[in-house]
Amino acid sequence: MLRFGALVLCGGKSRRIGKNKAYLLKDNEPFISIIVNKLSEIFEEVVIAVDETQKYTQIINNRVKVVEDKRNYYGPIEGLRQGLKISQKDYIFVCGCDMPNISKDCIIELAGYIDYSYECILPFIEKPQVLHGFYSKSLYTKIESGSYFSIKGLLDDVKVKYVSKFNCNIKESVININTKEDYIKFLGGANG
Repeated sequence: MLRFGALVLCGGKSRRIGKNKAYLLKDNEPFISIIVNKLSEIFEEVVIAVDETQKYTQIINNRVKVVEDKRNYYGPIEGLRQGLKISQKDYIFVCGCDMPNISKDCIIELAGYIDYSYECILPFIEKPQVLHGFYSKSLYTKIESGSYFSIKGLLDDVKVKYVSKFNCNIKESVININTKEDYIKFLGGANG
């Protein structure tokens, strides 16, 4: 197991798709269950950041910690803030609840770039993949200051290691589902 933690962001409103993305299905299993199961195989600590705890009671168990967003309308940066606050680890792997193809191999490969001189380690696949990377616990203080309204804004002020070459299928691992069209396409191409 990796000595770092993991954080799944589940606080979005899912407006573009019209339903809670965490409960979209792949092979009759909710995305959130797939993701938590994969992360639990890699990390000792798995945290889920949610907008409302009662929406997620069916997946809460002794394997995961749940933290609720305290500030509305901040989006993923608020989930990251709460996750970093509760985490006991130096770094946490952050992903969205709409990423059922995250790859254990890709996560482990990315973790290999952590050397404590960078505050973030992110894949760069056409653009920075901000919801598929490692974030240092030290970033909590910066985010807590309240001057950041997005993760991308935070990245402008921190030391980031961008990784663009992988041995794993990183393009598959970073796929996220945002719209009904994305989901239909995903189901058509999903093969288990």
